[in-house]
Amino acid sequence: MNPTLDSKSLTLRVPGDLLSTNAEALRQEANGLLENPDGSPREFDAFKLDLTGAKMVDSVGLNLVVNLLKRAQKRGVKMQIAYSSPNVLRTFIFTRLDQHVNLVKV
Repeated sequence: MNPTLDSKSLTLRVPGDLLSTNAEALRQEANGLLENPDGSPREFDAFKLDLTGAKMVDSVGLNLVVNLLKRAQKRGVKMQIAYSSPNVLRTFIFTRLDQHVNLVKV
């Protein structure tokens, strides 16, 4: 992932597909970015997951997205997912995640 953190927003860029082969490494990296080194939650107002490099998201990748969404909701932070592939959009529509997160076509 390519993280960007400014004073009010956190953006996580996934470099390619979000699959079982890379989801655990991405989960660990995301966990490190969502918390300060002392374990306290990092403060931000907006959370964006950039999946514009992904053409596919499998069930393990969806699990990661759901977990990130739950963490954002727990903090009262809106989550946005940027995508470019129609396959990724279909996956979110089919699983009804589109009803819980703001999807932005890039």
